[in-house]
Amino acid sequence: MNAPFIYHIMIDRFAGADPKRKGQCFKGGTLRAIIPKLSYIQGQGCTGIMLTPFYKTNEYHGYHVLDYEQVDEHFGTWQDVTNLVDAVHRRGMTITADFVANHCHISNRLCSEHPDWFKRDKAGKLQCFADIDTLPEFNLDNPAACRYMIERGRDLCRCGFDAIRLDYAKGPSFQFWRKFRKALKADFPHVLLIGEVWGKPDGKRLTAELAKAAREKCMTQQDAWQQRYIGIFDGVFDFEYQSLLCKAAKSGKGFTENPELKDAIERHFNHYIHSPDFQLWLFLDNHDTNRFLYECGNDVEALQAAIHFARNQQRPFLLYYGTERGMTNKTDVFGGTPYADEHVRECMKWRKPLLTR
Repeated sequence: MNAPFIYHIMIDRFAGADPKRKGQCFKGGTLRAIIPKLSYIQGQGCTGIMLTPFYKTNEYHGYHVLDYEQVDEHFGTWQDVTNLVDAVHRRGMTITADFVANHCHISNRLCSEHPDWFKRDKAGKLQCFADIDTLPEFNLDNPAACRYMIERGRDLCRCGFDAIRLDYAKGPSFQFWRKFRKALKADFPHVLLIGEVWGKPDGKRLTAELAKAAREKCMTQQDAWQQRYIGIFDGVFDFEYQSLLCKAAKSGKGFTENPELKDAIERHFNHYIHSPDFQLWLFLDNHDTNRFLYECGNDVEALQAAIHFARNQQRPFLLYYGTERGMTNKTDVFGGTPYADEHVRECMKWRKPLLTR
């Protein structure tokens, strides 16, 4: 059986989007407009799709949630969500939702109605995600906040989503995620919970065994933290793998015939050999990283080889929208330029020729 091949969609920038709209704003992509594009997506060999958040939001990307109980009017309605889920399932495909439990926008009514649901420092000041003062972080160890967020996760399960991407999963406590998993799995055992664990979580510790392995460089810190979530999630997005592929791209040594890369990936995967049910979702790029074609020095053949190499790993693999059409970026998203991530979130370039099949 072939591994899942999932197409990653930023709703606002995919189907129905208008590239002529200027600035960092909503550009018109909708849930409804994705349905006619499912044939195209399936034609690329994809067996599923993954969406960015569709809740009422302060920003086009969906990660600054204003209301967890409404769909943003720019994207559509709850009926549009249901229709998309049904359309995907009719094709025998899967669909993954994106869930932001760690923080919300400060204009979310929860901030004023439940001030005790949020983290504060010793002086009583709100603790905010990435030090952005409009994005207060939930204290999900508060029982009421915990129950509320679990119920919102259950909403997605009731809609029929097959998996849930857990944004900034390293933010909430292990205790919260264990409760979240137990509650959702009780009624929806087949819904996969896949965490975005990128970098070292604040205020959390590795197990003694993992800390020792990382300290002695038997594995990287990223690998150690990914492993820390075994038993908590069904899997993680594999940032360690993505890092190895980026290094290989920059080295110019290629992928398939690169013994150093082969050895590094084998060592990486071997760290998980005793947890065969823990899924590593592979990817080359996403909405927070450089386009992989940029990492390849805009070498199309190298991009094609990387996609082929990743798909041959026989693990879930995500293809970020537009990668198959050679979308790239001119500015490094990690270069410190304000809003550089806009360069990897451009509207889908439907007129560019296909690079992959």
